[in-house]
Amino acid sequence: MTLETLYYITQIIAVGAILASLVAIYIQQRKDHELAKAEHQREILMQIERLTSAPIQHPDALSNIRACLKDYEGAKRSEQADFAHVVHKSINLAESALYMRSTGLINEASYVGMEGAALLFLVTPGGKQYWQRTRMAVGADIRENLDKALAERTDVPPIWEVFPMYALDIVELTSTEDAEKEANA
Repeated sequence: MTLETLYYITQIIAVGAILASLVAIYIQQRKDHELAKAEHQREILMQIERLTSAPIQHPDALSNIRACLKDYEGAKRSEQADFAHVVHKSINLAESALYMRSTGLINEASYVGMEGAALLFLVTPGGKQYWQRTRMAVGADIRENLDKALAERTDVPPIWEVFPMYALDIVELTSTEDAEKEANA
């Protein structure tokens, strides 16, 4: 075997090693991406838990939020502040989920859930008032998505039907199904 042949053999081995390294790096990046995706899914789901647990820990805030669900415009400023905090937080979660979905860090189902969490507030009488007043204060992407969802998704119940802690003991806040049942009874 000549030196030239030995040189070519070592070059082939080197190229093979480089290709093997690139494949290994690609596989590792895919694994890292999947781990990051799982972590982001878990984190965003934990944010929803924090969103719903905060008002329970502060009865006055829960009472203020309840008042604004019916009438945001007619509520006191302190009531509006608590309501705006929780609703804006849910909108921010939906916006984060929107961008995470577009980069593949969360799946479509998680995004729909985060969007739904915001919509639960926005379909209430007070939520509609709040949204009309503050919709320009959120990013254009999430504003467009929420506006589209509010127009298209007729399956979204008001928040008190999903989370009874937000329910008021007022007839006006019953769902359309409850109203129909009462009318037929």
